[in-house]
Amino acid sequence: MKTRSSEGGFTAIELLTVLVIAGILLVLALPAFNDMLARRRLEGQANEFVTDLAYAKSEAVQRNRNVAVFVRPANACYTIAAWTTGTGGCDCTATPACTGGPEQLKTVSLSNGVAVAITAPNDRFDFEPVRGALEPATAASAALSLGSRSYTVDVTAYGRVTPFTP
Repeated sequence: MKTRSSEGGFTAIELLTVLVIAGILLVLALPAFNDMLARRRLEGQANEFVTDLAYAKSEAVQRNRNVAVFVRPANACYTIAAWTTGTGGCDCTATPACTGGPEQLKTVSLSNGVAVAITAPNDRFDFEPVRGALEPATAASAALSLGSRSYTVDVTAYGRVTPFTP
């Protein structure tokens, strides 16, 4: 007959000890994990913004007309639009997003908590069709931020989009 101590398996105290240690490790790792998720979310939004600026520049040259990226810092969104005629503007919070002269190509709402600030005139990047340069011909930038982190995207007067820098 087998004795109780020779049976295989774990006791309840051993299992409870492992669960307590796993819980402590989880509590210690959670802040770092949340920080990593926030950093990745911001990097993803910055990468998408860089890609969309390059897209707007290429569309201006391809369509042979100005293409603008209208940024709404207060609402953390932007709209890419090609100018067709006249004047007008785009508001990424409205439906339809563009009225007057521009034709909406794409609208993006930034992730929760991601904010955007812009140094371009009229809160937009306006690419001209000949060389894809900015109009007016002055460099501009946008800063995407989440908490204490921030990434800056620069666009030269010639329309060159510089990937984000921390």
